[in-house]
Amino acid sequence: MKSFIRDFSVGGFRRFLPATVRIQTQITMMGSVLSLLNADDTLLESAFRGCLLFMKHRHARPKKQVRPAPGQQGKPEKALKTTEELLLGAAAEISGQRIVMTSSGAAQAAAEVARLNPSSNVECYFLDVFLADAARVRNAGVENLKILCEPDFAAGGADVVGLTLAAGAESDLSRDLIQQAHQQLGPEGRLFVATDNPHDHWVHEHLKEMFEKVTNRGDKHGRLYIGSKPIELKKLKDYSCWFAFRDGERLIEAMSRPGVFSHRKLDLGARALIESLTVPEGEFAGEAVRDGMRVLDIGSGSGVVSFATAFRAEGVHVHAMDANARAIQCTRLGAEKNGITTLTTQLEAAGRVAEPETYDLVLANPPYFSNFKIAEIFIKATQDALKVDGRTHFVTKQPEWFVDAFTKSFVDISVREIRGYYIVKGTQCSRMPDVSGEDRAPSKSKDRKSARKRR
Repeated sequence: MKSFIRDFSVGGFRRFLPATVRIQTQITMMGSVLSLLNADDTLLESAFRGCLLFMKHRHARPKKQVRPAPGQQGKPEKALKTTEELLLGAAAEISGQRIVMTSSGAAQAAAEVARLNPSSNVECYFLDVFLADAARVRNAGVENLKILCEPDFAAGGADVVGLTLAAGAESDLSRDLIQQAHQQLGPEGRLFVATDNPHDHWVHEHLKEMFEKVTNRGDKHGRLYIGSKPIELKKLKDYSCWFAFRDGERLIEAMSRPGVFSHRKLDLGARALIESLTVPEGEFAGEAVRDGMRVLDIGSGSGVVSFATAFRAEGVHVHAMDANARAIQCTRLGAEKNGITTLTTQLEAAGRVAEPETYDLVLANPPYFSNFKIAEIFIKATQDALKVDGRTHFVTKQPEWFVDAFTKSFVDISVREIRGYYIVKGTQCSRMPDVSGEDRAPSKSKDRKSARKRR
């Protein structure tokens, strides 16, 4: 034990500490260790472990203190993501008349910039309306901060743009945002880009092609780049994409943009959901979509399922709903391209529809993250939207959870496998008034006996 501590104190700990503190720490440790070399092994081991614990906490990354939003004092805030923390740390360096930012949290950095620059107009952009709504609630008292859920930055020059780019994010989305940010800036404008990849080279090289000067700083958790003196770009790249797919004999076109699920191609889950509209056998055999139906498409993405559904019968009205601003934009453009005039869209995260209990069919493609929290929202939205005896089709790769959830809400449950995905179907049962005055579903004891679970 003594020889091991002696060896460690001389050089082994170099790998453990930052270079700037090695000399000071080595002097301190050498004095402590040499004074203990005559002690017994038990004491030595305890002292050595104590030194290690001290170093771990002494050089741990300090947590940034986030100023509570108005009305949020006393409420614990979630830990900031690295990208948000890096931008927050640079808030004092950001100033200008118009400041454009993105956020990986609830616009904490943008709110701090707005407070430090009370005469500035600060805009914080989100693609997801759920995150935008949460940021609006948190920062309701910051008057010069505008929270926006839009597919692109609003036109007009900006003095500073601040971007949060996650290391695992879609590369085309990062390129698109950097290019948009660059186009916002005037000759004296500056771009702040935070990434949670401490070993990043890709963003750095990309910025050096757009700015004469790029400052690079950060720590073991991420990098912060500051680009100044923008270089005029010879050509702007369009990251949007049109693609085509067939449903039967019909060729349908769809538009996709970075940030929209399954960019540039038709998702196999969406293909399975489209094919589920033709039922080969059983009580509901035939076409699920019939003339004059009202259909709700939840989690519509680029709108491919909505387009195919609208063409399945005459006079079908499809309402496409998604939480992503770019998905809604793509759906509208796709409907126009395909000549569909009976399709409406809604940017919505909670699944609320203006006319509940009026839909004949609900189609849903819930995401796989969030530990089924979003799937639960989709199911609740389906219950609210369907009329009595209306049907629903959910596409998933985890049918067991959905079958269990459906048995609490629907009857006539079935499961069908298509292209490696599972289509879980159910029927809206009747409602009757509760003693509280609210509607409730009837007892499932009788209905469950008739529920069929087929594979």
